[in-house]
Amino acid sequence: MIVIWVVFLAVLGACVGSFLNVVIYRLPSGQSIVFPSSHCPTCGRAIRWYDNIPLLSWLLLRGRCRWCKKPISPRYILIEAVAAVLVAGLFAWYFILGRRSGAGAFETAWPMYAAHAALLCGLLACAAVDIEHWIVPLEVCWVVSAAGLVSSAASPHAFMPRVSPATGAMALAAVAGLALAMLMVKYGLIRRSFTDVEEKPVARDSLEKDTVPPPGRKSQQTSKVVLEPYSKAHGVNPRLEVLREVLFLVPALVLAAGVYGLVTRVEVVRQVWLRLTAEGPLSVHVSVLLAALWGYLVGGAWIWGARIGGTLAFGREAMGMGDVHLLAAVGAVTGWVVPSIAFFVAPFLGLLWALYLLASRNQRQLPYGPWLAAGTLIVMLFYDDFRGFLAPMTEAFR
Repeated sequence: MIVIWVVFLAVLGACVGSFLNVVIYRLPSGQSIVFPSSHCPTCGRAIRWYDNIPLLSWLLLRGRCRWCKKPISPRYILIEAVAAVLVAGLFAWYFILGRRSGAGAFETAWPMYAAHAALLCGLLACAAVDIEHWIVPLEVCWVVSAAGLVSSAASPHAFMPRVSPATGAMALAAVAGLALAMLMVKYGLIRRSFTDVEEKPVARDSLEKDTVPPPGRKSQQTSKVVLEPYSKAHGVNPRLEVLREVLFLVPALVLAAGVYGLVTRVEVVRQVWLRLTAEGPLSVHVSVLLAALWGYLVGGAWIWGARIGGTLAFGREAMGMGDVHLLAAVGAVTGWVVPSIAFFVAPFLGLLWALYLLASRNQRQLPYGPWLAAGTLIVMLFYDDFRGFLAPMTEAFR
């Protein structure tokens, strides 16, 4: 039965990967991911169902369109294969190998597993888009965040780190503050940051030389267009612009602090809040939902704080808002601990890549999103090991 489940989930993951290819190709250009149906990007002919079977069709067609014979990027089969490994491998890691304590039985824990698998597939899509276009598709982050919140509320699980009632109240108040700030932006009471620049400036990535040029031709150089951080050279003051983001966060911070004071210092308010979150048949669902909201906020706060601090310190845009949404989605699915550790793991992965570039003199740079995705995967898989390592220093793990 276990083998059947692994095979089924691998096939399901490959099908999800096929859909991710559509997302990766269409979202950056603003195309619909529903219409039109799958077609060859070169000749425009619709792809028949028998030519759209994950993994197999690419191999049977030898990586070429049936009609125009133009090459089909190997990225398609790569994304399908990686998605299949992630979905089936996560099941094996949690429920067969038992490498994550507290997983429980799959029959009862499947909503949690589905949310975690959706997170990994979403991170795969975000990393692929970020590598190619240097942007993070926010729609993917929003869908993953919603999946995490719904899963946590509908089926509470032990993987979600619990938070105190007062912290849960802060999370709810902060979300209300963010909603209020968005309304203020909509009606012009708060101005968006970096709106004085119509388009994101671009710069050429460092040149890459062909190591083996074709016979009779000289070695060629190619370059990749990447997004360049805003600086004074682009006609804006990054420090001033990022202060607009601080202003955007003020309602959330004020409401969170005010509600925390009410819940902890006003006995009547504390008792009412405890009845809502700690008593009754739905209390566990409410408390886990609040823990997921707190994870969403903490995940985003790590990157947004680094963005604000780095921009103020160096006078040029640091980090990107897409990375804020990405790590916030991680927190919505896994709680506040995983994104907090992944935030510190990702730079080490980036440093290893930088050392590789230095040693190989290959100047192909990568954006930060893939390192956040890779760091999240590592922390999710080896969460128990991180917990054992950090437990003597903190009692925050539950």
